[in-house]
Amino acid sequence: MFRSTTLMLKNQAVGVLVSPVRLMEIKGITLFLFTFFVLIFSASAQDTFVSIGSGGGFAGTATVYKVTPKGLIFKGEGIGDIKFTLCGKIKKARAKQIISQVTDQARATTEFQHPGNLYYFIGYTENEKQQTITWGDADHPVSDEIEKLYEDVHATVRAINYRPIH
Repeated sequence: MFRSTTLMLKNQAVGVLVSPVRLMEIKGITLFLFTFFVLIFSASAQDTFVSIGSGGGFAGTATVYKVTPKGLIFKGEGIGDIKFTLCGKIKKARAKQIISQVTDQARATTEFQHPGNLYYFIGYTENEKQQTITWGDADHPVSDEIEKLYEDVHATVRAINYRPIH
């Protein structure tokens, strides 16, 4: 079974036979390249984003969510170097609201770095400037406003259906 495709070369129709397997390969390669360039562009073009997550415990791994202004949410896990392997999406308006709230709250909070065995963090990166609030140490509790913001944003990013990044 071959699919016939007609090409126009110098105003002359030329028939080309393309096997279904080859057609699937071409579609697969095209889809891969499109996805690759979209991810590379969106990852490199994001100067402003929010990071939220938690980590620690016996294994010491962290789960991190990255919220972009375009509504893309990247999810990653790791020890030290986080590898983002999943991607989801929320509405741009909600993403911008999250970024605005986190940025405002982080700017209003003085340096707060008090992780415990289990720790939580929320922060933003804007044009390579980064500010993160980290807590978990029972002797240094975070403010109720930060905890409420964390719970709100965390509930939003956890409720998303994620797909693997290829």
